[in-house]
Amino acid sequence: MNGLKGLQKIIGYEFKDEKLLLTAVTHPSYANQHGAQSYQRLEYLGDAILGFIVAEELYERFPDADEGVLTDKRQDAVSKRPLGERAEETGMVKYLKIAPRVDITDKIRCDLFEAVVAAVYLDGGIEQAKKFALRELSDYLDTVTGEQNYKSRLNEALPHARITYRETGRSGPDHAPVFSIELDIDGEVYARAEGKNKKKAGQECARIALKKLFSGEKK
Repeated sequence: MNGLKGLQKIIGYEFKDEKLLLTAVTHPSYANQHGAQSYQRLEYLGDAILGFIVAEELYERFPDADEGVLTDKRQDAVSKRPLGERAEETGMVKYLKIAPRVDITDKIRCDLFEAVVAAVYLDGGIEQAKKFALRELSDYLDTVTGEQNYKSRLNEALPHARITYRETGRSGPDHAPVFSIELDIDGEVYARAEGKNKKKAGQECARIALKKLFSGEKK
């Protein structure tokens, strides 16, 4: 099980029963080949737990919102794209046990994230699962709850410009990496920023660039 120590650092939680985590990273294709248990049951449970965690968080953030609004926001936050992105960006996908020649799709990345949430819940309880899930999905929750999207504003301000975001470095521990991003507009570097994921660092770059553009600064 020592190979899962790095994954536990990424998750930010040390398992008492590491077999749960091993099951959480075992794709059905690998399980069928090796007579192991796949993550399918955990993924089912994790989907429900994650839905509850996010629903509760949105309920607290939006005391006046009706059921329809809360449902839409929850679905956006726990959809395949954000869950898959977090599984990829954090490095959880590197620990996935999957048969050769099976493509790792967004659906598989999403299932992996949900299975890990369930494994944390079963091993450590709802508070540990909530801590992990809300940390990883904080930016997506901020977006669906109205945080300004500086990237979109920059695109609107410069509709004909060639805007590029480049990762220039990565630091920090496995469970809390810090990404360095550089923003290039038409071949000129306009901003550099760091964030706990690429999305947040990119948003900060766009914010800095917008401030410079509208203040008349060149760099």
